[in-house]
Amino acid sequence: MIRKASMILIVLVIGMVCVAGCTSDSGETSPTATPTAVQTPVPTTQAAPDLVPQPTDVVPSTQLVAVAASKDPITGDITVTFRGGKGQDQVDTLKVVVISGAGVTTTKSLKPDSKDVAVFRVDDGEATRGDDRVIVTVSYYDGKSYIIYDDVLSRN
Repeated sequence: MIRKASMILIVLVIGMVCVAGCTSDSGETSPTATPTAVQTPVPTTQAAPDLVPQPTDVVPSTQLVAVAASKDPITGDITVTFRGGKGQDQVDTLKVVVISGAGVTTTKSLKPDSKDVAVFRVDDGEATRGDDRVIVTVSYYDGKSYIIYDDVLSRN
């Protein structure tokens, strides 16, 4: 009987140890996985340069001035020349903007003096050997401004 009681006692002790091991709290917590956000790369696209010329402004006949723009067929350099006109003495500033086919925008000034030139060079990244847009804005002393030239130049 002692044997049977000993066996029962041993089984109970082993059972209690097992149960105690499964339910004991050691005070430690097991690490939980924290979800990490996966960043999807956003494709970068460079906007195409705006090479579409727009209509020019109508300038009052008493303020008319002219410019000429040309692209060298060999180098691709752009030359913009002030040609003068009736309103030459009323001109405050002339601004020439070249938007290159590569998307680079360069601004230069022209003096309101006949034959003054602004040159945009391919080697400086101001123009390309392809298509480039040229925009000329004239501002007068009376505060009014007009776009007098807007065209795309190519070497063809």
